[in-house]
Parts: sequence; structure tokens; C-alpha cells
Amino acid sequence: MIRSDTKCATRAEWRLSVSYKVETFKEEETMREFLKHVTVAACAVGLLAGPAKAQDEPVEIKDEYRFVMIPILAQAWFDIVHNAAVDAADRMGAQLGTNITIDYQAPATADLVEQNTLLERAIATQPDGIAIDAIDVDASMPILNEARDRGIPVVLYVSKAPQGSQFTYISNDFYDQGRILGEELLDRIDESGKVAILHGVPTNSAHADRYQALQDLFAEYSDVEIVDEGFDYDDVQNAQTEASRILSANPDLDAIAVVDAAGPVGVGLALQEAGRVGEVQYVGIDDVPQLQELMRQGVLDLSIATRPRMIGEWSTVTLMLQNMGFETPSWIDTGIGYLTPDLVEDGNIDGF
Repeated sequence: MIRSDTKCATRAEWRLSVSYKVETFKEEETMREFLKHVTVAACAVGLLAGPAKAQDEPVEIKDEYRFVMIPILAQAWFDIVHNAAVDAADRMGAQLGTNITIDYQAPATADLVEQNTLLERAIATQPDGIAIDAIDVDASMPILNEARDRGIPVVLYVSKAPQGSQFTYISNDFYDQGRILGEELLDRIDESGKVAILHGVPTNSAHADRYQALQDLFAEYSDVEIVDEGFDYDDVQNAQTEASRILSANPDLDAIAVVDAAGPVGVGLALQEAGRVGEVQYVGIDDVPQLQELMRQGVLDLSIATRPRMIGEWSTVTLMLQNMGFETPSWIDTGIGYLTPDLVEDGNIDGF
């Protein structure tokens, strides 16, 4: 496992770790420099000694590679991942003297059948690699295994690879992220009150882990009552509709917890519409542009952010390394970021 951050015993230690991590990542090593080091080292090993797996001939870099990227659905957070993957492809291709294309295929909605259809079609075109955030990893596993059997490198991003599957997955610890979000939310209501949870895509491992963390945490507090739940399926309009319903049905609600990137945007819009900003507490997830705008408007003051740019970059890097014959770790942990109003007061940031 590669980790970009470490678990912290307390929230204060965690904040210090994240702050230090973000600053050192920016100041000491840009992704451009990192990709240069990785690709030069990979080329040296591949040309001089061959790949990690025993082969008679070293791996030859082809003139071009095509990686298919399939998210849960077309949505702003996945656009950040996609753009980062393309950026990494351009930079890594320049270093290796090849052309790497990211073939982005996004389902219109979080629909398992549509995503599996896209996956099967991608396999039929025999790409050089597939990166996918699976709606339901277990349901898609036979198709993913088919891709591997055909010699197509596969990497999961955000969604967790089942133990023993031997697929690399790129993510943070979503259970920890959910618990951190829940603790921050409890601070805002003095660990007492009525809360609602807005779930995302129930079969998605990231959403499910955050949801379970919230359930486990709230159960530890006798003065905290979960009074309502809903599903947004990682769609902003669904999130706003469900949040509006929850607010209308619970006039004495103290807080709403979310588990995906669309949730906090929809909740923020619903709070504005209902005139209950500041009355009902919530903490965001991720750093999509619309959430950053809500933060500048004073609708929320904190978001516990996954690092979509790093996820996209490492999706490209991992697939390219696999093409060069290198084994990659079972888990690449990208860590999390702490988005606060001071970071976005002058405009949107590109993301962690």
C-alpha cells in the first residue's frame, strides 16, 4: 500500500497532518516533477533490466496508448478526476515519448446496467487499460476479471477492490473520512440533537463506508437521534430534492450528514431555499466548484475532501506502469484534504 497521509489519533493531530501534507506536497514536489522522476526511473528499469516480472526482452514503449476511464456518472467531481488523468497522461507521455489518450465514458446516471454495458464495450475495443469507479464492485467483478483475462490492465478508483482480487485501487480511507465528518458535525450541535443522513449510491463502497462510519459514530451518543434518511445517488438535483423534503418533514432538525460530492451542494441549495442556513448544520465532502461557491457565500465552513486530482493522476500512472510490466500496490491511499473558507476566498482552487 502507498499512503500519502497517516491516520491521526485526534482531530487536532489530523488537521496538522493534512495542513502539513498539502503544503509540503505543493512546495517540495509538484506532480510534474514527480511524474518526471517516476517515468525516468521506470524507463531506466524497463530498458536496462526489464520489468519486475521475468521476461526475456525489455518492454518497448509503444507509440500510443488508450486508457478508458468510466466513472459512476457524469458529474463535476468526476470531471476533476478526468481532467487530472488527462493532464498526467500528457505529461507522462511527453516524458516517455509516447501519446497517452484518456477515453472518458461516463454513464448519464448512476445506473449499474449502463455502466457494465460501457465496461463490456470498452473491453471489446481492447484498450491499453481501464480505470473505473464501480457502482457495485461485486456485481461488476466477472466483467473486470474478463478484462484481466484478456490482458487489459485494470485499476479501480474510489471504489474498493475486494480482498484477494489483485486489482489495484486508488482512494482514501472512506470510513475514516466519514467519521471525521461526523465528529465535526457533532461539534457544531454540541453532541446532541436530531440529525438526518443523506446517502449516495448505496452499492458504492466509498458511499457505503462513509454512511456506516456515520451510523457507528452517532450510535455512540445517547443524545443524538437519527430522524430521517434519503438517497441522492450522487446527483445534485436529487440531493436538493431530498434535502428539501427532509427539511420540510423535520422543522426541528439540527444537522444533515452527507456521504458524496453531490450531497453537500444539494443540501446547501436546499438550506438557502428554505432560509435555514446556520440553523441546520452540515459539513461538506469534497471540493467541487459549486461547493466552493457555497462556501464563499457562507453556507458552510468546512468540507472533508477526497483528493480527486491525485486520484486521476495516479489512475494514469498506475495503468502506464502496469503496461510497462510493473506490479502495482493493492491500495494507493491518496489521503484527504481540509477545505476551509480561507482557501477559496479569492476564487475556486483546482482541488486537492
